[in-house]
Amino acid sequence: MSKSIGEALKEERRSLGLTQEQFIKGIISESFYSKVERGKNEIVAVDLLKILAANNISEEEFLSKLNVKENNNLEEDLKVQLLNAYSIHDKKKISMLVQKTQNAAIDENTKISARLIDAVVNNKINDLTQREITQIKRKFFEVDDWTKNITTLQLFCNSMLLFDFDELVLFVKKLEKTCKGKLMKLPFNTQKIIASICINYFHNCYTNDCGQDASYGYEIIGELANIPDLGIYVIVTNFYKAYFQGNKKKSQQILDFLNQNGLSEISSRLP
Repeated sequence: MSKSIGEALKEERRSLGLTQEQFIKGIISESFYSKVERGKNEIVAVDLLKILAANNISEEEFLSKLNVKENNNLEEDLKVQLLNAYSIHDKKKISMLVQKTQNAAIDENTKISARLIDAVVNNKINDLTQREITQIKRKFFEVDDWTKNITTLQLFCNSMLLFDFDELVLFVKKLEKTCKGKLMKLPFNTQKIIASICINYFHNCYTNDCGQDASYGYEIIGELANIPDLGIYVIVTNFYKAYFQGNKKKSQQILDFLNQNGLSEISSRLP
């Protein structure tokens, strides 16, 4: 009998004799996972695959339980495969899955998600239609927990140019609330993506002559873990802060520092 992702996870968990807390191993919150099993929350592919791996569950065997003809289960399977392919930037598989989604009798939002992933990975954002852009924006507006998943964070980071500045301000405000007191405890790659979102946001503040709105990004960057690999984001943030405050001397000092340390590629992109 075919199963939803939540039902299949519940079955695997019970077969292992584990509680929900033991099964998820801190990968996602227990409250969120509980709703996944009940079909009230959707789990992103990255988190799903981490849970499967942590419990030594075969990804192929798990997905085979979802490969059925019923539309709902087919749609869930396509979502998992798409996000998995996106997480490893498998362009060939993404193209195949995009074609598959366009021909399937599934929800329009899933088709739009597939088009966005394809556009991001293959650098075809400008090929999206206005209708698709509108639907993509709605996707982020309607999902409450997009700031908590690395896959949706990466998608947002790569599609920020689709959004109006006022929309970006709203999203960064929401991201700031999510990160407050928690960012430095998140995995390095998640912190890196969030920091990249902030740098993109600062550039948008510059192009829209709205330096006063950059403060939301400053707050987020201030929450990063104090490790060398994240230092460049702090340096670039300090540049924008000095620039927006009209401190030409300090902003020039930062540009000089970047140039003198072999980072002219970064400095050349700054105002």
